[in-house]
Amino acid sequence: MKRALVLAFALLAAGAVRVRAQELEQVLDRFASAWARGDAAAIASLVSRTGISIDVGFGAVGPLPERQAAAVLRRAFDDRETTVVRAGLAQVVGGSPLRAFGEIVWTARSRGTTENEHATIFLALVRERDGWRINQIRLLR
Repeated sequence: MKRALVLAFALLAAGAVRVRAQELEQVLDRFASAWARGDAAAIASLVSRTGISIDVGFGAVGPLPERQAAAVLRRAFDDRETTVVRAGLAQVVGGSPLRAFGEIVWTARSRGTTENEHATIFLALVRERDGWRINQIRLLR
């Protein structure tokens, strides 16, 4: 009986981890789709309730609330046009509150040019009551 309870709890825990990982991947996919469209407002809607730190080439700023985050992100999209965005690695790392990270691969070019630039967008996320929220965006070129 005791062994069956332990096994049942282990299966429940594994199921919860799998659900959290799927939710994480969904948030990363939403982020990648919004980034590909240059939709700063949609990205800002994914921001942690405690704010977000952003470093997309103008120096690190934050933590910022949603509206200011959208303004910073709009600047990042102003001079670039996206050619490819692809969700990469996503990992739940634990902690309390639960934390995770993800990577997005971004290929873009300066407006008016044909030469592509490649970058990785690093995301740090925290699990809040309503799901995964982004609390850091860092562009690595």
